[in-house]
Amino acid sequence: MSNKSILIADIGGTNARFAIADRSRQRFSNAQTLEAANFERLIDAIDSYLQNNSINDISNMCLAVAGPVVDEKVDFPNSHWHVDCTELRAKYGIKHANLLNDWEAISYSLSSIDQSDLINIGGDWSSLSDGDFTIGALGPGSGLGVSGLIRRNGQLHPMVTEGGHVGFAPENKLQIELLSLLQAKFGKRISRERLLSGPGIGNIYAALEVINKSGQSIVSDRPFKSAAKIAIEAFENRNPLALQTFDVFFEILGQVAGDIALATGAYDGIFVGGGIALRYPEQLLQSKFRHGFECKGRHSHLMENIPTWLISHNNPGLLGASVFATSSTNHEPTQS
Repeated sequence: MSNKSILIADIGGTNARFAIADRSRQRFSNAQTLEAANFERLIDAIDSYLQNNSINDISNMCLAVAGPVVDEKVDFPNSHWHVDCTELRAKYGIKHANLLNDWEAISYSLSSIDQSDLINIGGDWSSLSDGDFTIGALGPGSGLGVSGLIRRNGQLHPMVTEGGHVGFAPENKLQIELLSLLQAKFGKRISRERLLSGPGIGNIYAALEVINKSGQSIVSDRPFKSAAKIAIEAFENRNPLALQTFDVFFEILGQVAGDIALATGAYDGIFVGGGIALRYPEQLLQSKFRHGFECKGRHSHLMENIPTWLISHNNPGLLGASVFATSSTNHEPTQS
């Protein structure tokens, strides 16, 4: 192993995935996943990774983090770790330590992802243009991530957004009823994330219980069913209400994906990531996702030609961190 390596990572609340960036087709090597709970500090996990892989020295690092980056620092909302780039540069004697929001990293990954790591869910596209392009991405997980990527004159420009917190816009009678019930529980303003996330699946199921007269009220302190339990009821037990929950979920996901394409001008493609969609690719393909995506009134004809893809790459966060790190090692540290 070279004495001077570029360390990259994709760090969430539970796991930290580390690797070494390179310019190969894969774009990184020596990937290893460590559990955050086993280490008191991030630097302890970094040291363990470096020791495990016999890496003696690093030149730079780029970390994708599941949390808001402010002044080169992040406090993880679902972890005890705190990251400060100033401390990392001092500890490892490096000039550059960069933090990327996790969906910013996924945006960067889209410029290098292979078609073999994509599943087509509508539209016709073989590869991104070698020239300029504008693409968007979204992914439901514990929340709803929304981002994009623009390439102009060979330079990549990510769009880092909080699009998951844009207000939900119902498009049919059932969705209007869903909105009304969720407003009774959460207040007047309902964001997309209230439906398009793991907890959102539970919210949809609880509301459908009321609409289908099998539940009393959505306004209670009782915990809703988890997404995992609803998935088992849907795809193993064939529970009609659970199946309907995922039908509604994927249709709304398509509607929001189409809104993102229109709002950002991402006519070169929309990419869907996140664990929920990847866990149920067949159900996504058979759902009304594409109907929701294309159903945009006077612009429906425009939507028909925009491709949509499911990201099946195992580590898009690491891929994106590598793209950034290998093209930006001479840049000043970024802030959000």
